[in-house]
Amino acid sequence: MLDNSFRPNKVGIPLFMIGAVIGYALFLATFLQDTEAIVFSALLSGQRTLTSLSCPEIITPQEVGTVRAKIHNPTENTQYRSVRTHISQGFLTLIREHYEHYDLDPGETQQVSWEVFPEDAAYGYVILTKVYLFPQNPLPSYVGACGILMLDIPFITGWQFISVVAAASLILMGIGYRRYVTHNQPLLGKKRSLAVNMVVIAVTVTLAIGTMFLESWYMGLFFFIFTIILLAESVFSFSMS
Repeated sequence: MLDNSFRPNKVGIPLFMIGAVIGYALFLATFLQDTEAIVFSALLSGQRTLTSLSCPEIITPQEVGTVRAKIHNPTENTQYRSVRTHISQGFLTLIREHYEHYDLDPGETQQVSWEVFPEDAAYGYVILTKVYLFPQNPLPSYVGACGILMLDIPFITGWQFISVVAAASLILMGIGYRRYVTHNQPLLGKKRSLAVNMVVIAVTVTLAIGTMFLESWYMGLFFFIFTIILLAESVFSFSMS
């Protein structure tokens, strides 16, 4: 005779894993496009990372994206700073270049921006951008890069798409975890270990999604490797439950 009390376990775990995979896929798509942007226009190489660079993660045909960066003069003298920006134009080998100059007073911060369009997407799926800030004694050169995923979907914006997918991921993980815990009381032994593993996965996927907005490629790399290992280990554990 089958143990029917164990069936909710088999529902909760798949729901949870579907939510985790959806969230990780969202993170992975943005991480890979930023990785591709790093090698884009390789001749623009700086001494330090332009951490102030900010880009939308996803845009759709209904919108125009804006790439932003801040240029700061920390010295006590007026500085003349030059900025060169490369943006893909439909192909990796076609580049739209912007070249600007700014006079910055001591302590002044200047925000600069460039518009990007769906038709800029290389091969129709990713807009690649690299910004290079020329050195000016005693200030070093800076470089920043980002990729913007172009999704050909109607009616919604990129931010709305991210919000819906992220919410779906969190909701599915939450429902799956609740079903597992509710129908597998008391949580002892292996059942408890699986519940703890689910919490670790949920926190990791949530933090990975959060790195999308921090513009930190190295942090994204950490979550990329860590989450793959964690999900692989967890799939094996769940399959044995």
